[in-house]
Amino acid sequence: MLKLFTKPLYYKYIVMTAINITPLIGGKYVSTAYAVYNGLNPYASIIIITVSETLLCALLFYAGLKLKSLKWVRGMLSSKKGKRAHNYVAKYGPVIGLFVGQMFIGAPPISLALGFLYERDKNIYMYFFIPLFISIFLYSIFNFYLNTVAITSLKNIFHFV
Repeated sequence: MLKLFTKPLYYKYIVMTAINITPLIGGKYVSTAYAVYNGLNPYASIIIITVSETLLCALLFYAGLKLKSLKWVRGMLSSKKGKRAHNYVAKYGPVIGLFVGQMFIGAPPISLALGFLYERDKNIYMYFFIPLFISIFLYSIFNFYLNTVAITSLKNIFHFV
């Protein structure tokens, strides 16, 4: 078991996953930059980033479902602002939040918020998991491309260092 963690390749993938699931803004961007800089397999990196962040978001979504049952949270959601936010999400859907908001806020906070606003009559896979997985996968590919271009450009500019 100890030999598993002493191999540099496994260590790099574990560090990349840890960077990805940190609550920092831009975790996916930083983890793809780490993968590009260390020369990790892009396909394996994208799959690991997508799966780890999907699992984290699913955990936060279910945490939002459980926190919704607390009395003070129900009071906030039943207020005028809470109903207005709920109507906005019901009208425009989580797809917009996961595809647009992920770039600015990140998928984990959006997942927690969607857990608060989820209604039992909706299909949870169409409401949450499918848009989440697709958006994380596409943003991982996009971030991997951006980091590849940026790191290659920096290596070419500072090739003498």
